[in-house]
Amino acid sequence: MRYSVEIKKFLYSQYFYGGLRIAVGVSLPAVLCLIVFHNRELGFTIATGALGACVVDMPGPLKYKHNEMLACTVIGFLSALATGLATVNAVALWCTVVPLTFLLSLIVVYGNRWPQISFATLFMMIMTLEEHFTPMQALVNASWILVGGLWYTYWSTFVSRWMMHRIEQQALAESVFACADYLLARAEFYDLDNDLDECYRNLVDKQITAVERQDAARDIVLRNLPRFKSGKLEPRRAMLFNLFINTVDLHELFVGAHTDYPLVRTTFGGSDLLVFYRDLIRKAAADLEEIGLAVLQNHAPRGRVNVKAELRAIEFEIELMRKQDLPAKNHEAYSAISSTFRRVWSATRLIDKMRKSLSSEPSTSETELRLDQALTRFVSSRRVPFGQIFSNLTMASPSFRHALRVTIAVAVGFWLGRLLPLTNAYWIVMTTVIILKPGYSLTKQRNGQRIVGTLIGCAASIALMIFVKEPHILLVVMFASMVMSYSLLLFNYTASVVFTSSYVLLMFHLLAPGSMRIIGERAIDTVVGCAIAIAASHLFPYWEYRLMGKLVNNMINATRQYLEASWWWSGKPAAAVVATVTEAGARAPAAAMADPAIDFGKPVLAASGGARGGSDSVASGHAGAGAGGSANGDANGAVSAAASASVDATTKPFADAGASAGTTTVSNPTAKPVSGASAAAAAAAIALDRDYRYRLARKNVHVAFANLGQAFQRMMLEPKSAQKFVPELNGLLVRSHVLASQITAAAPLLRTSAQQQVDGVSLQPLQRALSVVRDNLTEAETGTAPAADQSEQIKLLGRELDAMVVETEKSPDYTADAVHDMKLLAHQCKQMLSAAAQIRKDASVIRLPDE
Repeated sequence: MRYSVEIKKFLYSQYFYGGLRIAVGVSLPAVLCLIVFHNRELGFTIATGALGACVVDMPGPLKYKHNEMLACTVIGFLSALATGLATVNAVALWCTVVPLTFLLSLIVVYGNRWPQISFATLFMMIMTLEEHFTPMQALVNASWILVGGLWYTYWSTFVSRWMMHRIEQQALAESVFACADYLLARAEFYDLDNDLDECYRNLVDKQITAVERQDAARDIVLRNLPRFKSGKLEPRRAMLFNLFINTVDLHELFVGAHTDYPLVRTTFGGSDLLVFYRDLIRKAAADLEEIGLAVLQNHAPRGRVNVKAELRAIEFEIELMRKQDLPAKNHEAYSAISSTFRRVWSATRLIDKMRKSLSSEPSTSETELRLDQALTRFVSSRRVPFGQIFSNLTMASPSFRHALRVTIAVAVGFWLGRLLPLTNAYWIVMTTVIILKPGYSLTKQRNGQRIVGTLIGCAASIALMIFVKEPHILLVVMFASMVMSYSLLLFNYTASVVFTSSYVLLMFHLLAPGSMRIIGERAIDTVVGCAIAIAASHLFPYWEYRLMGKLVNNMINATRQYLEASWWWSGKPAAAVVATVTEAGARAPAAAMADPAIDFGKPVLAASGGARGGSDSVASGHAGAGAGGSANGDANGAVSAAASASVDATTKPFADAGASAGTTTVSNPTAKPVSGASAAAAAAAIALDRDYRYRLARKNVHVAFANLGQAFQRMMLEPKSAQKFVPELNGLLVRSHVLASQITAAAPLLRTSAQQQVDGVSLQPLQRALSVVRDNLTEAETGTAPAADQSEQIKLLGRELDAMVVETEKSPDYTADAVHDMKLLAHQCKQMLSAAAQIRKDASVIRLPDE
């Protein structure tokens, strides 16, 4: 690990910036009240409201974050007011706290940020438990809490708006770093010292993280699309948008680079080829990490990792295999290794392109993907169905069970706090609420982390109090601990608790010097609260497997839809439509986005044919097939028809990840639509719509995989008795990712085959094979067991695919490159048939509740 790089990534990250924003926003009102008004209690009360609101201040779209912090502040005010009014006597307090805790715990049912709102409002309630207010005092206290929450809401909103571009950069950089980690996980497969099962487990983890980071970046970038001003696009936002599209396409390239690793290891284990592949992918990951750092630090990438030596070495090895007639002797192994090379080669070109886009002036005339309303399909809705809470008032609801657990735990903790001779009895209740999560696994995990972190924090605080006598130094350490506490909260909970305990104890020490009792009480409160939380987690358990049946079906369904989006089942698509758009980036002229007359199904100004890019030797002519999901071929047909009726336009050749697409920059924005271009525009609109559908299906399959993977990981932390169908679910996860990878790799080949079809060569075997894959996925959703002759059917389809390849080789109308593409496609289809059959077999065994 390069510690200097990791430190830079942290210091420039959204986590550190967020921690600094929260620490300043929470501490500033308390400090001002103490210094200006000499009123410590008022400062603490306002800080309580700010602390509640800051819980919701997490990375995400600013509009929704503002609304969520505002909702949290208002609900927190009401809960603090109700609790304060009930402090007049014990009976009223119990009658208020118990139902209020249940209600505030139940709002987790709304998802998104509502679990954080639930905790924050419970926090404001708990901070009022130990007081004894008159009605007027309760109103004043709750009002100051409201002021604190509103202060923090608008402080955070102001800072976030001021640093909006920075926040987008940080979210995008996180996505780039996650993609680099995914590349490193891929590289591990080429190291013979690594166990394949362990490699797959690591790959699944990195895939889940990459999808999460992409989703977070997508939610910010696509909600802040570049705007068209004074005839030009906003350059900074256009650059970030383009970089995000490139990152997603790069991830797709490496997802599609999956191959038959056991076969590759067996065949090439004794050669240097696997070492070259491993080093090439590792270097690509390092290069990508440099790009992520450049985005974070807002400057051009400094160093460039040279991969030419590995590329040439692999190319030489593959050429040597060809001379040794390996394609004929062991076609499967040769196809596996050569197809991977094409995708990795395309990925290095895309990384180079990302580097150049950061090193040069941002384009103000074009984007990687057409800016269109259809992009809203890629971001999820954040609307809150308020009536949903009533349908969850049943024991069948996991949220209802969670609310019951929290209510019982808070009641027990509150009772024990009153019973034990403690200075801050509410700490027990607070610890219980912090640890007790809707899922057992997360509660168990947080419980251990909380105890360890608190003990370390207490020990560190004692050492500081003994050896450091200067209050100013302790004040600086306290503030630094506060910043680190919030900075580490989202990705290192144990370390976050260490710093939380430190700054809380140092604060009490500075306010009441010489008292060490508070440290012991803090440790006792934490242990008691943790014990209550872990005991309550066994009440009314809703084990993870009960939620996984629906997730399994969602993933299989998403995979089937991804397959269908990659290949149009109505037959051969029109060449004019297919060639219009590349998956790696459908670029659109700025004028086309500016003119409202130019839209789907309307005339366009101009478009151009593309210039095919390629590489010598092995990569020549096949780079397009390697680009993730690209539609290959020169941009002719519909686009050329529009270009032929030319207006004043400048054409730029462009190669995107090895697949070529035409780029047009219109120098005369006031030009009228060309006559006769309507049909071409309609065809282009259809192609763009298909491009969006493909991308949406790709996103959905990754999200569905991540959801199931996370649920499986949580289940593995639960008791053995609650772990159901572990081998089958593990196999289903791995094979689903493999199938999605194979669909990604096959998509451009499928479209190319449709364009290049000639008389005398039937593609019916291909159609039948894909239909069987789709049918197996459909049957897997219903849990239908595969037929007894399933393996024979797959063998028969394999022979038909081989016969189709032979016909292609004999046909004079197919070029050598087209024949090779057909061989690769047949190989991918065989792999897809096998993976789909295994998925259906695993799904037929798994019997989980579909709730």
